[in-house]
Amino acid sequence: MADSFEDLKGFEFSSCHIRAWNIIWFTAQQWSDDNDDPLEQRPTAIFMYCPDDPPGDRWGVSYLGEATGVHGAAVFKPNSRSIFVTEDGEVYCAGQGDDDWEKPVSRKKNLYFSNVKSIRSGHAICVGPRRKVYIRNHANNWTQLDRGLFPQGENTKLENTGFSDIDGFSESDMYACGGHADLWHYDGNQWEQIDVPANSVLENICCADDDWVYITTNRREIIKGRGEIWEVIQQDLTDEVFESIVCFNGKVLISTVSEIYEVTNQGLEKETLGVPNMNSKAHLATGDGILVVAGGDEAAIYDGKSWSVILETE
Repeated sequence: MADSFEDLKGFEFSSCHIRAWNIIWFTAQQWSDDNDDPLEQRPTAIFMYCPDDPPGDRWGVSYLGEATGVHGAAVFKPNSRSIFVTEDGEVYCAGQGDDDWEKPVSRKKNLYFSNVKSIRSGHAICVGPRRKVYIRNHANNWTQLDRGLFPQGENTKLENTGFSDIDGFSESDMYACGGHADLWHYDGNQWEQIDVPANSVLENICCADDDWVYITTNRREIIKGRGEIWEVIQQDLTDEVFESIVCFNGKVLISTVSEIYEVTNQGLEKETLGVPNMNSKAHLATGDGILVVAGGDEAAIYDGKSWSVILETE
C-alpha cells in the first residue's frame, strides 16, 4: 500500500536521488494553472523518504522558500550528505543533523546552474550554462574547474552553450555536455573539447557500467562513445522528450513522461522491469541497488526483484 504525507499535497516532484537504499530524497515545487513559466520562482521543498522507518514516520520535509528550480545529489566526500543547489546557486545541505543553508556556490553575478551530481560517490559537482563547473571541496567552499575550457561571453546564447549535465567514471575522468554538440572531457587536470557526430542540443549524460558514455539530445537521439569514438543511435519508438538517463543493473534506461526505455545498439526498447502504472515516469535515480521512478505526485522503488509504490495519485 502506498504511503501518504499531508505536506506533499500541492507539490510535484522535479527530481530524485538516493543516498542509501533507505534514504531517498525528492525535490518538488508547487505549480499553479496561472503560472506555468519555468523561469518564475515558485514554492520549493525537499522531501526525504525512509522506507524502513515505521509507517507515519517515513517522510520528512524542508521548505526552501521560492526558487525557479532546485537540483540535488547524494555526496560522500568530504562526508555523507545530500546537497541541493538552486538554479541561482544557493546551497542547502541535509544529513547527519546538519540540515542548513551554506554559502552560495559563487558570489559572481548572473550565474545559473542546470544540475548537481556526485561522481562515483565523490564530491558535489554542479554545472551551468557558458561552461560553468564547480566542485564542493567542503562545506561553504566551491572551486571552479575551468582549466582548458574556452570562455563563453555573456552575449553567447544560452541554448548554444554547455553545460546542462555532467557524469563520469571518476572525478579525473568526467564528461560534461550541453548546447549544440558541446561536449567536453576532464582528465583531473584540464578540459578538452570532444567532437561528436551530431549538431543537436546535448541534454543528459550517463557514464554507464559498460564503460561507455550515453548522451540524450533534443532530437530524441542517443549518442554513445568514449574518448575519440562516438556514434549516434537513432530511434523511432517515441517522439516524447527524453527526461532522464541512468544505468541500473547493467541496463541504460531513458525516461519520458509516459514511458521508460532501454537503450540497445539498434535504438530503444520498452523496459521489461514491470514499472507500475504512473501518470508520469519522468525522473529516474539509481544507487545502492535500487531504482527510483518519480513524476507528478507519484513515486515507486524497484529493488531488482519487485516494485514498491510509495506514492500514488489519490
